Amino acid sequence: IERLIGELGFAVLPTEGTSMLPLLKEGKDFVEVAAKGQPYKKGDVVLYKKNNGTLVLHRIIRAEAASVFVVLGDHQVRGAERVRSEQIIASAEGFIINGRYIDEKIRWYRIYKKIWSGNLILRRCCLAFLRLSGMEKRR
Repeated sequence: IERLIGELGFAVLPTEGTSMLPLLKEGKDFVEVAAKGQPYKKGDVVLYKKNNGTLVLHRIIRAEAASVFVVLGDHQVRGAERVRSEQIIASAEGFIINGRYIDEKIRWYRIYKKIWSGNLILRRCCLAFLRLSGMEKRR
């Protein structure tokens, strides 16, 4: 994946796991990532390499310094990780959700991004509502 992004500048990748629910569903949705240098900012979805070599797609919830970010999956409220900018391989440019391309610049996504990365208490309430209502599984 790193080589593909390095050579082409972008890649469209399937999602794995549940950490980016409710936005991305495993085995159903895809993310378009593109090589990007700084500046990364709060709300950006980034593909990064953990120290053990695992590639992870999570959202930046806070910048601690010019080159250190705190990231967390959209479906998580605990377990945030610190990531250095040199660990970041690419950032999301868009998503394929239910077969439709969603550019990360469209209005509803910008609102979602602001809400989801801005307040972990609100995120916890939204996730609880989705779980209790069964809406989380229907998508």
